[in-house]
Amino acid sequence: MRHPSCQWSHRLALPAALIATLVATTPAGAAGCNDAQFVDLVAEAAWINIDVAPAQGTGGVREALRLAHSSHANQPVRIRLAPGVYADTLGNEIYAQRLQRTAANPIWLQASDSRPNATVLGHGINLLGVSYIAIDGVTIGPATVGAWNGQAHANPQPLQAAAGIHVAGAALNARSSAIRNGALDTTVYGRYEPSHHILVRRVTVQNLFDPAERDAETSESLSMDGMKFNQVQDLWVLDSAVRQTTRHGIDNVGVHRAAFCRNVVAQTGGGLGIEAKGGSVDVLYDSNSFYRVRRVELGGEETDATYYFSLDGRWDYEALRTVARNNLIVDAREAALEFSGCQDCVAVNNSIVFTAAYQPPSDGGTIYGGDAMRVHDSRVLGAADGAGSDCQFWDAAIQDYVTVDPCWGVGAQAPAPVNKLLRNANLTIVNNLFSAEGGSLGRGSGDVVPCPLNVTGGNAVLTLNANFWWNGGSPLPANGCSALTEGPASRLPGAGATASPINGGAVDAGSLARIGSSIITALLPTAGSALQGMAVAQAQQGTEDRLGAPRGNAVGALLGSSAPSDRLFNFGERFYPQYFAGHSISGTASGYYYRYYPLTQNYIGTANGHLHVLGPAFNNEIVDLGLISTWLPLAMDAGL
Repeated sequence: MRHPSCQWSHRLALPAALIATLVATTPAGAAGCNDAQFVDLVAEAAWINIDVAPAQGTGGVREALRLAHSSHANQPVRIRLAPGVYADTLGNEIYAQRLQRTAANPIWLQASDSRPNATVLGHGINLLGVSYIAIDGVTIGPATVGAWNGQAHANPQPLQAAAGIHVAGAALNARSSAIRNGALDTTVYGRYEPSHHILVRRVTVQNLFDPAERDAETSESLSMDGMKFNQVQDLWVLDSAVRQTTRHGIDNVGVHRAAFCRNVVAQTGGGLGIEAKGGSVDVLYDSNSFYRVRRVELGGEETDATYYFSLDGRWDYEALRTVARNNLIVDAREAALEFSGCQDCVAVNNSIVFTAAYQPPSDGGTIYGGDAMRVHDSRVLGAADGAGSDCQFWDAAIQDYVTVDPCWGVGAQAPAPVNKLLRNANLTIVNNLFSAEGGSLGRGSGDVVPCPLNVTGGNAVLTLNANFWWNGGSPLPANGCSALTEGPASRLPGAGATASPINGGAVDAGSLARIGSSIITALLPTAGSALQGMAVAQAQQGTEDRLGAPRGNAVGALLGSSAPSDRLFNFGERFYPQYFAGHSISGTASGYYYRYYPLTQNYIGTANGHLHVLGPAFNNEIVDLGLISTWLPLAMDAGL
């Protein structure tokens, strides 16, 4: 079907100056999901390409990183990984240090085929003291693990790595004493040279656990993170996935200006689904899906003194200005949202759901999880608590990083601020959906029951309003739970909420893709859902929902009115970035529901049940690609 006279909003003939402005904007202030990324702003002809093949193994990847920095220090370098499995030829992570680049000469480690399990690294990536580095499209860890006989796995074996991806900064002046006149000198202690401008995009990390363990979710080793970032500034983790890692899904200590967007974190072990602690500032969790993680943490629990890194020199918070919005949090084992040492933090437009099949965890018959929210203060750990005192320091004389212990002559000992209380303050929880489809809130056989809110210390002021609560038709519990001081715009069971506002249904855990897709399907609002029309204004509310639809006056992470189209648009962004680069919000014009991509000047849209494209890549003509119903299963199979 051809409509040469049809004009969508923006049209193709944008002024060249306007296009240049759109693509060259440098993110300012806090990081966002839709920031123009530094590797996408480099002209194609400017790249120096280094091609690596699977036969070269992980050693070939490491050597390509070294070659990029040693031979092309002043040019942008793209290391292109051909599809296949890169066997571990190093016996440890792919380690690189001091790759300090700029926006004009970044290093881009890029899988030529970015589909999950298409380009698989046999070990993790460990980067120390780096800047302007992008890791794009790789998979770390096997897609499946062999059958468990009670003691061991058949092949393939899980991967053993401290982290799938680990990026760290380094201490400044670590050999200098931070004690002056018997007191702690904070112009020395706690100062770092951060790694900065790090992009992790379309990366899959999976199955990191000990071969002697059944899986990561039930592991007690707490030894392997999906991704770990410490002392990192200007960080983006986009469109990625972490599943079955024994510790945290994504761990952050002392990160500043970071955005975690459109990721899936599932079935992680003893750590948290995500946290950002240790002096983290301006952190955004937006449009992620979390499934069967222990908790989604705003702030974090108990930072080691040596590794605390704040922007302002304060030592009184784990996190400052963390925002969680548009996230889908399903069957969290202990608590869906937890605030720990978080100040000026906001949870807005999230969908927190316990499915009908959910069972709160218990120990000896005593329930210890299943809360919708928890709030507690944190503290700084010292050596007496097991905190480490060492750090990494760049020795310019030998041009290498060395370990200094104790760091700054103090480490995790007094007069460092060990045992200092890190309090919550000014917490805002608005426009969220909290739904226990099977009525699990308050259900239990003992004195402890899963609660809507569990405050276990501190005196933080909580502002709650326009939240929708559903407990499978039962009232919310009061005994044994903290007072839920909801505002006048909230909806509670017994106050008009007579049915679940979402589709509901089981989560398919057969694969990462099925997890992501089935969560979206289950959490979409029902037709005429009571979630519509009840949101209140909030400064941190996003302009779009979890799928990229323009956000209206609804609570929760999903609007649902045009979900099939938005899922297809996300599919195009994920798997056809050469046509639909970056991420755009949907809009309506001339009868089309569509998205426009300034970097490529292409459109993708739907009308009358059909999928259409338009732009230079399609001869500037509207091309009918067929029925939405034909394409939608492909998007859902991809986890979208």
